[in-house]
Amino acid sequence: MRTVIERHGHSIDDQGFIHYDDQASTYERAEELAGRRLDRRRSYAIMDGEVLESTRWSQACSGCYDGHDIAHDAGHGCSECGYTGRRRNGAWVPLLNKEGSESNG
Repeated sequence: MRTVIERHGHSIDDQGFIHYDDQASTYERAEELAGRRLDRRRSYAIMDGEVLESTRWSQACSGCYDGHDIAHDAGHGCSECGYTGRRRNGAWVPLLNKEGSESNG
């Protein structure tokens, strides 16, 4: 399910784990900050007044891969990747405008 969240801060517990204060927001609020209409098929986050887009990718597991091109090959499998040789990663990235550069919101 695609969503928009707004991050209101974070805390770090005694064990060093980071806990984010994320709350549901709306596409309308994100569009107001971004200054343009957003794709409803994607997920967005509002952090420090900036709209970020969720991106995900798959890559070879760094725990079991010993080759030269980690972006295209798979590892042999280990407990870190569930013996698949691949890892899924994700991150919030700044919105890009049509020319491919960061949007100033």
